[in-house]
Amino acid sequence: MAVVRRLSLALVVGLFWSFPLGAQTPVPPTGTITGRVIDATTQQPVSDVNVFVEGTRRGAISAADGSFTIGGVPSGSQTVRARRIGFSAPVQIVVVPTNGSVSVVFPLNRQAVSLEDVVTTGYGTQRRVAITGSVATVDASAANVGVVPNVNQMIEGRAAGVQITQNSGEPGAGTQITIRGGSSISASNEPLYVIDGVPINNAQTENSGLGPPGGSPGLPRSPLTLINPADIASISILKDAAAAIYGTRAANGVVLIETKRGTGAGPSIQYDFYAGTSWAPKLLDLVTGDQYRAYVDQQVAAGVMTPIQRGLLGTANTSWQDELFHHSTTFNHDLSFAGGSASTQYRASVNYMNDQGIVTSSGFKRLQARINGTHQALDGRLRLGANLTASNIINDYIPAENSGGFLGGLFLNVVQYNPTKPVFVTNPTTGVTTYYETGTGAQDDRNPLALANQIQAIGKTNRILGNGTVDYDLFTPLTARLLLGVDRSDGNRSDYIPLASPAGAGFGGDARQSDRTLLSRTLQTVLTYHPEFNGNQTFDLLGGYEFNDYTVSEFAAEAQGFLTDALGFNGLSTGSKLITPFSYAELRRLVGFFTKANYGFKEKYFRRASYQKAPSLSSGFALDGADSAILACRPTRP
Repeated sequence: MAVVRRLSLALVVGLFWSFPLGAQTPVPPTGTITGRVIDATTQQPVSDVNVFVEGTRRGAISAADGSFTIGGVPSGSQTVRARRIGFSAPVQIVVVPTNGSVSVVFPLNRQAVSLEDVVTTGYGTQRRVAITGSVATVDASAANVGVVPNVNQMIEGRAAGVQITQNSGEPGAGTQITIRGGSSISASNEPLYVIDGVPINNAQTENSGLGPPGGSPGLPRSPLTLINPADIASISILKDAAAAIYGTRAANGVVLIETKRGTGAGPSIQYDFYAGTSWAPKLLDLVTGDQYRAYVDQQVAAGVMTPIQRGLLGTANTSWQDELFHHSTTFNHDLSFAGGSASTQYRASVNYMNDQGIVTSSGFKRLQARINGTHQALDGRLRLGANLTASNIINDYIPAENSGGFLGGLFLNVVQYNPTKPVFVTNPTTGVTTYYETGTGAQDDRNPLALANQIQAIGKTNRILGNGTVDYDLFTPLTARLLLGVDRSDGNRSDYIPLASPAGAGFGGDARQSDRTLLSRTLQTVLTYHPEFNGNQTFDLLGGYEFNDYTVSEFAAEAQGFLTDALGFNGLSTGSKLITPFSYAELRRLVGFFTKANYGFKEKYFRRASYQKAPSLSSGFALDGADSAILACRPTRP
């Protein structure tokens, strides 16, 4: 259970910046459209109105005095529209002279305007009414409520056909996501994640580390904790045929994540803070120390147990669940800056999150910085974009086991450890207080609070995700796009099972440090043809090429037999027994060509076809499966 208090503060500065475009090369025959946007009732100027020329990519945003200028408009008769939420405006038809200008005034009427819903799909966007496949969307602003450390929890319960299972209750815990059921028995059923057009490697960023002796390590944290949920603008989930354009790697579906961008309004600053607390509202109904002693007394009286066994019980009345679980606190700070002009927009944000788990000695910290920007040049024909995210994640793991293990881990010992024994014991001779244990060597039962506090398991990850895009209108209906993306994470996992714990005393303590590096590089080239038809037909055609390069490298060193616990996992060289180091590397490359066509008739009948091909390459390359082709159609009600 969690309780969250959220406080937001926004400050908008009414200044508008202008950026020189430098030398521009007009494309003849073109002209310019100038004008003003005013309130039809008050005759006052209206700012932040999107004014655009229909059928082209030419447009501008009105300034504080309502003025706007659209350059590079093809000469001849053009249809100009103005849009802003809360207003409606008549369509203006103007004749643009060659190498000249024409002026137009837009009177806006105050009323609710229904804007068409646009959904992010593979390698572009599409009107919701024209979607023929199965696509679910998640409103990021509505999903980012409560304590939400990663994207997975934003999707949970908000998309039909998407099942999410958390690996554990740890902060930032990993999840198992299946879209419309599993498709493989032995391989992964995880979907493909695409962030701002870049497919990412959704592998664990840190080594699994050491597990409790006799058991395997707990499951890893979510790799998607690199993204601050407050930076997400929209989430689209492509199912069945809608994901076919990404090939066989999208056999389990595709999750498309678009982040927030700057606007053409003046510069603004926003700060958001929330604090929350979490606890376990309901615990297991276990026997108390008094109840256990009473039960043993009954067994002794019945002759089932001996008085010697009764004498082994302690006098304490310890609730190990109460000792292990506690009220945790979560603090989250978000600071963002955004703004720009009609030609240049930017947004930058900083996030700090500290989520303490409800189990002692567990937690998750994230420090993230993000910046993106877009710029238009050459009268809007050239559009440049860049996104960069850098994050530092610190994970404090608990010694939980994944498979149970012969000796058990933290939660198994919480259930089975003797409630008549104390948490701490003081040596009467030395006066030193230590954790109570029932033995000094390997044993079935261990003090669960000692396991949580004595065993060290720390993971640290630095991750950088960035991409740059170039869009250029070769001519009015044909646009070329180039995207370069990189995703790199450097993770370190440090574990130490100390001498002071019976879990490590049997082999003189155990220390391990491991490094894991993931590198993903992406190149995309896309051509989009979107002609304008007069009448009831719509059509667009997309084709492109994509190259992905994935590299995984890992190194681990381990030692046992220490004289002291003072150095922890930083004293590998002092161990008397050095375990053989481990190293690993893997390279995968995916290359493919793809195309997609959409056709609509009378806003009622829609057809979509897509094709993806993985060409044959030399040895050493892993291809993106076989060729795939999908044809989907859907009639809609008028």
